[in-house]
Amino acid sequence: MRSFESVLAFFLIALLGCGGEPVPTVDVRLPASPPSSVLIQDVSVFEVETGTVTPNRDVLLEAALIVGIEPHGRLEGRGDTLIVDGAGATLVPGLIDMHGHIVSNSNPSWNRGSPDPEANLRAYAYAGVTTVFDPSDMSDDPWGRRARVAAGELVGPRIFTTGPLLTTPDGHPIAIIQQLAPWWISWYLEGLVAVPLPDVAAAEKQVDAIATNGADAVKIVIDAIPLEAPRMPPEIAKAVVERARSHGLRTVAHIGTTQDAREAADAGVALWVHGVYKERIPDDQIAVLAAYGIPMVATVEVFDRYARGSRGPIVPTRLERETVPADVLESFYPVPSDFEVGTLRGWLELAGETMDIRIDNVRRLREAGVTILAGSDTQSGVFPGAGLHRELGHLVRTGMTPAEAIRAATLDAAIWLADGDEPDSGIIAVGKRADLLLVEGDPTRDLDALSDLRAVFLAGMPIERTPVPGP
Repeated sequence: MRSFESVLAFFLIALLGCGGEPVPTVDVRLPASPPSSVLIQDVSVFEVETGTVTPNRDVLLEAALIVGIEPHGRLEGRGDTLIVDGAGATLVPGLIDMHGHIVSNSNPSWNRGSPDPEANLRAYAYAGVTTVFDPSDMSDDPWGRRARVAAGELVGPRIFTTGPLLTTPDGHPIAIIQQLAPWWISWYLEGLVAVPLPDVAAAEKQVDAIATNGADAVKIVIDAIPLEAPRMPPEIAKAVVERARSHGLRTVAHIGTTQDAREAADAGVALWVHGVYKERIPDDQIAVLAAYGIPMVATVEVFDRYARGSRGPIVPTRLERETVPADVLESFYPVPSDFEVGTLRGWLELAGETMDIRIDNVRRLREAGVTILAGSDTQSGVFPGAGLHRELGHLVRTGMTPAEAIRAATLDAAIWLADGDEPDSGIIAVGKRADLLLVEGDPTRDLDALSDLRAVFLAGMPIERTPVPGP
């Protein structure tokens, strides 16, 4: 356990809702005088379905939708149409983070402070993430925040959320609180991170409440963190899934092992929101998992981030330099000598031992037909927006082309969110949402081009993006 003083300071900060001095954040704004339409001229358009790029196109945006796509010179704007020069750039659908967290803090574990959801929303949008699926928001009003974004009162990505996280008694993440917090406050803090389900009746009651509040899905935890923590019994997982279905909702599952994945699938979940990251999936189980027809959000970066934590300082990406203060990036290394992780040490060591295995698991599952979606799992060291770009790099390491990796964060993600309906985003086509990125160069040839953003459009409007102040 970390020193008593550091634990006490951390939890007093959380309870008081303050984190000391304000941390500089990106500034993202909508235009002060929004145009009635936007015409992007002479741009290359990324065709997600084919993975190709079509050059010399004009794209017209109006009333939050794409209303025209024609060869350059065939579309005209009206009097107040904003003309955007697209020459030399590629137009890409806005990115979808299928495992984002709005109420999170990405500081080091020993210096977290309190979350700033509005700053996180701005950081997502700055980095071109225009939709976030948040599988666990334990805050007071995730539904109200979702509505404020939809109404334009907050600038940020469109939100889909499960609301509260459901776990087994003493399971993840409650077990982590029990390890790190003093006994006199842990009982209170446990209720801030997850809802324990002791029996079927409790499971059904919690799902009813989540559905009544307007959740987009329900999330359960089956994985064990620390390694000795209890796992959700199959009968509880099945009860959650069946009750959710009675409300027209799907259930997603946090998994870690092949057994976790199979038990979640047998319970009827619709999405694995982590990959199998603790072990190499046995060869004879690859086809078994693929046969369930369940997509998987791989979240390679989050486990690699913890594995890299003690191996050296963060080498920041372009977007991390633009969205995270330099002193925060530098604060991750070295790890303070008095910071100890107790029973989490085994889990952290396992994360380091399985770095290549995670990549191989995703590669083999994808080759067997499993749809892989992109998600970052924003948390300590995984920054909102920038973390998804790192995750796309890992997907390329699994054997995906850059175009296929981008599809995992656009069309394929949009298809899952649409739940059987025609997706309204994730592709550049007339009638689709005008959530778009204008990036320098061709990201299908060089994925790094995806983070070189010339413009970000939310619901057809170009947002003003100002990075964090320099050191």
